[in-house]
Amino acid sequence: MKRNLSIFAILFAISFTLACEPTPTGNTTAVASANANNINANIATSSAAPALAELVAIERKAWDDWATRNAAGLEGYMASNFVNVGYNGASDRAAAMKSWTSHKCEMKDLKFSDEAVSQLAPDLALLTFKATGAITCDGTAGPDPMNVSVIYKREGDSWKAVYYQEVPTPDAKGEYGPAPASYDKAAQLASMDPAPQELVTTETKLWETWKTQDQKGFEENLSSDIVVNGAMGRADRAQYLKYAFGSECKVESYNLGPMKAQEIGDGLTMMFYRAAVKGTCGKDTVPPNSIAATIYKRENGTPKAIYFMESPVRD
Repeated sequence: MKRNLSIFAILFAISFTLACEPTPTGNTTAVASANANNINANIATSSAAPALAELVAIERKAWDDWATRNAAGLEGYMASNFVNVGYNGASDRAAAMKSWTSHKCEMKDLKFSDEAVSQLAPDLALLTFKATGAITCDGTAGPDPMNVSVIYKREGDSWKAVYYQEVPTPDAKGEYGPAPASYDKAAQLASMDPAPQELVTTETKLWETWKTQDQKGFEENLSSDIVVNGAMGRADRAQYLKYAFGSECKVESYNLGPMKAQEIGDGLTMMFYRAAVKGTCGKDTVPPNSIAATIYKRENGTPKAIYFMESPVRD
């Protein structure tokens, strides 16, 4: 829908190999029917907790609204603090609306699979899935398949998207089209506040301990129930650590850009930033430029990462 590997993303691809701007639609009618009475095990029993089928149906409609440039439908999909993360970087609600209602893209035969939902807070849910299908923009076929993350927040009686991000899978075919004429990475998320220094320090430590392969130091900054989504799909803490420290990664240098942040609910802070990296994992080169999203919550007074995703980005 909104087309878009950096350090952590490539770890998924490398580890799995060693071990063995467009958006939406899908076969979600079947999915919704199959899951109509199934609330994901990660969702607490609560009137505020959405069923998987409910969020899948909302997301399906959003992809259809994107494809038809239905402004009214997209207005109803996005929360007021919505952030889209794609191959051109991060954009706020206004920029996303402009892009999603003015594109010249066609979409067909798109399907969703591997859908999963987990509750981040009483009225905050993370939906992850794989999108497979055909999206063509100005004659250029976009990446297919892609892994996608969407965070929904309850507003009144409705669930609204506060964040969307996608990353092509390792076997994806197709490429993102050229950057829009108005592309200006320096101006992205200009209205968002700088991230708290404590979180900047913690996020930087995660990169540094990954670079030095200090697994103990790395683990200290992760929540026990962290969810990571990337090129190889959704991963829990154990899988993430295996990916991050189970392959031979040699990082010569990394540089993290300015970090922006916003509160998304119930003491959760979401950060966005760019990363430039020079290094290799096994026989693969770490993608040199990416954009990342991390969510922190406090556990016993200490900030812990509960979610992470990053995508390739234009330099």
